[in-house]
Amino acid sequence: MHGYYTEPSFLQLFDFKLQRGDANTIENPRSVIITHELAQKLFSTTDVIGKTIETERDGIFEIGGVLAPFPQRTHFKFDLLANISGTDRGNNVGAAGWTDFSSNYFYFKSKASKSELASMIASLGQSGQAFFDLESSEATYHVQAITEINPGPNYSDRIGVIFGYDGLLYFIGVSLMVLIPACFNYINMAIANTLNRTKEIGIRKIIGSPNKFIIRQFLVETILVCIISLLLSTVLFNLIKEEFTSMLVGAEALTFEMTPLVIIMFLGFAILTGLITGVVPALYLARITPIAAINNRSSDKKVSISGFRKGLLVFQFILSLSFMIGIGVVLRQYSHTITYDPGFAKENRVVLPLESNDIAVLQNELQAINGVENISFSSNIPGLPLSKTNYFYSDDLTDSILVREVFISEDFIGKMNLKMVWGESQLSDVQFEQVLVNEKLLSLLNNIKNNPQDSLIRQLANKQVQIIGIVADYNHEPLNERIEPMVMRLDETAFNYAIVELNGINSEATLANIETAWNKLQPESQFQPKYLETIVAQSYDFMFTAMKIFGFLALVSITISSLGLLGMVVYSTENRRKEVAIRKILGANAMTLFGTLSSMFLKLWLIALLIALPGAYLFYDHLFVNIYNKFSGGVHFAEVFVSSLLTIIIGLSAIFWQSSRIIRINPAENLRND
Repeated sequence: MHGYYTEPSFLQLFDFKLQRGDANTIENPRSVIITHELAQKLFSTTDVIGKTIETERDGIFEIGGVLAPFPQRTHFKFDLLANISGTDRGNNVGAAGWTDFSSNYFYFKSKASKSELASMIASLGQSGQAFFDLESSEATYHVQAITEINPGPNYSDRIGVIFGYDGLLYFIGVSLMVLIPACFNYINMAIANTLNRTKEIGIRKIIGSPNKFIIRQFLVETILVCIISLLLSTVLFNLIKEEFTSMLVGAEALTFEMTPLVIIMFLGFAILTGLITGVVPALYLARITPIAAINNRSSDKKVSISGFRKGLLVFQFILSLSFMIGIGVVLRQYSHTITYDPGFAKENRVVLPLESNDIAVLQNELQAINGVENISFSSNIPGLPLSKTNYFYSDDLTDSILVREVFISEDFIGKMNLKMVWGESQLSDVQFEQVLVNEKLLSLLNNIKNNPQDSLIRQLANKQVQIIGIVADYNHEPLNERIEPMVMRLDETAFNYAIVELNGINSEATLANIETAWNKLQPESQFQPKYLETIVAQSYDFMFTAMKIFGFLALVSITISSLGLLGMVVYSTENRRKEVAIRKILGANAMTLFGTLSSMFLKLWLIALLIALPGAYLFYDHLFVNIYNKFSGGVHFAEVFVSSLLTIIIGLSAIFWQSSRIIRINPAENLRND
């Protein structure tokens, strides 16, 4: 269960509705208010007033109220509320004097201005100034309105689900990377299409139609296209919504309800997109002189668009190449992480979360099962992040090293096939606590200020420990984390997991026997085995999510680019039908004609390739890969080459399809009217 210690005023300050019970019940230090969801989970009913909940740390509480189903639009996330005055924590918070910030949150309602509140908070914060002066540190205090929490700044130790500005900017940026090329593509194709309407524009201008009417007509057409696109995109989003939310952290806090305000905002955005997109072709046609329009000359001294359109097309090609290279990079990184040897054995090993089992009894019971090879214990699962940290100090306490800390059983090293560089691997308690360190920590300890002699007795936190062995560096954390200094200690009370090695023969029967033994020892806890290989693979689900995102964006981007390319190819080849016919009559073969028609587009592809390749390489190698996998060696030539080749093949297919259609036409048909 996850909950908050709070005050009776919580339900007055916030609009959480009670389904059962009385809001004043929280005034009783031994009463709690629980959520509708927790009541259903624990008791399968909400009629739980008067029943009790027993907690390991704070004892028994009586249920005095049940909240109505949890609202989505809140940054709070809890299962129950308890009175803080009934715990030691309530006294500690007051005594700390504005110096203890961890998991403490202060909410209040006031009619004062923000500047007045800021001044008041700064004044209250002075009560802790003496503490910070002694620590040679500094703390400042700020006021944050409820409406500024979500979305809001990405503060540390934040509460609940927060969608920060960085996440919003990411989604806005990705959306614009898809929308802007689509707008450019529409401009490109609209200009190509309007060249067939120049005579219409010329006649309208001759009979007195003002430019504003022509501009208005094309803007209305573009806005209608955007509104139709909005309706189609709504259908598409409903199809992918479930998949999208499954990839989004904190999606349960989002609502996709189509309220009138949301509909108005979407329509407004579609209209704005239509106005911005349609203004270029509208102004272009409005500026053409009547004589040039009647003579079907789209470009005169006032207007020239060829360079602009080519620039738009090159920009689309660059985005398509970048996304396609991104797919190749993510695919290779995902493959590398799955096949990478982290330095510990993970095959045929099952992880069992420990409850309150007696370690020795559990080990004896499991070891007697046929099919179980070895059993070891640990505070953390190898391959997952380490959260517990500690400090190694120099003898004079003036220097320190922050280390990751993990607690292991005596024979953990051997049973997990870890390699020792020096010393013994089995820990025990003698005069000093014995510990193991990794090579990374040893290199730092050698540099720490200490006694002249090379002593193996070191200061860990507030006690002295003896280093008896050095473990070869291995990836106890995921590959997106560097190998950090690590100390391995022995403490049975800190064990959270049993790692059971199976012999691989009839594993299902072995697991069934393990479950029988587990249920006998711990009938109240659920048997939840997971293979270590599966756990490690699931820790890289974020890369699989990145693959899906890049794949979808690449599909959209390449589709848009191909349509834009196809539009330009159609326009270019249609205007050169007579040239193709004359060349064929003079003896030009198909390959020569294809080269003539496609040369401009191949040059554009080459320009895009020269720009996209170094930019994509720098981005993925120095930023993307460095974030997700620090042990892959960076971006390789193979994924860049294959991704670029696939993108070029798709583009050339569009060029070849239209060019071959024009080349196959009988020259007589193209010259019949001349």
